[in-house]
Amino acid sequence: MEFQHERKILNFVPQRLVIAGYTNKDQEAVKHHIEELKELGIPAPRQVPMMYDLAPELLSNTDVISVVGNDSSGEAEVVLLDIDGTWYIGLGSDHTDRVLEAVSIQKSKQVCAKIISKQLWTFESISEHWDEIELNSWVQVDGEEVLYQSGTLSAFLNPMDLLELVKQRGYDSPGIALYCGTLPLKTEKFYFGGIFKAELHDKINNRKLTINYETKILKDSEVD
Repeated sequence: MEFQHERKILNFVPQRLVIAGYTNKDQEAVKHHIEELKELGIPAPRQVPMMYDLAPELLSNTDVISVVGNDSSGEAEVVLLDIDGTWYIGLGSDHTDRVLEAVSIQKSKQVCAKIISKQLWTFESISEHWDEIELNSWVQVDGEEVLYQSGTLSAFLNPMDLLELVKQRGYDSPGIALYCGTLPLKTEKFYFGGIFKAELHDKINNRKLTINYETKILKDSEVD
């Protein structure tokens, strides 16, 4: 994969992809969210935070992804990448199949591409003001753009603390891409298909990372 950091092109061959879930600092809110998901038939995690080990070839910075059925949706996340020993920050979407999620969360994530921004920042450049960085996402509803997620990174565990948990559980690897968790929805339900947009806004350095992709529904081979 190719990324851009400032004026430099970075080449990255991902060796491991890990999705971290339930990484909110407010563990009471996490417990409440788990109970909400259980009501939707989504099983509770074995431990919190939870780690999902996925195929690294799922990583993509394309503008279109293809899925089976209109049952999947995106969620904006910070992505931590180890590129030649330096930690970089990207913006990603953990696109997930919501029907399959009730059967197996790992499988629901494995069947969808994992979008990541083409631009990266060094983690060092934001480490001192991590909590102040804003994360937002939008979906299209009836042709109109609707705010889907919104908050600051203060809601999450610091990536270095999260990495320590990754190491303790045996998921660490050179060339890892780690999705660091997502924010609650601002809407009352998931929105499937269509266009998903997200933005990571660093006001201190006056810059943004963005993603913008469309979901293509594959033709159902079971229907003539």
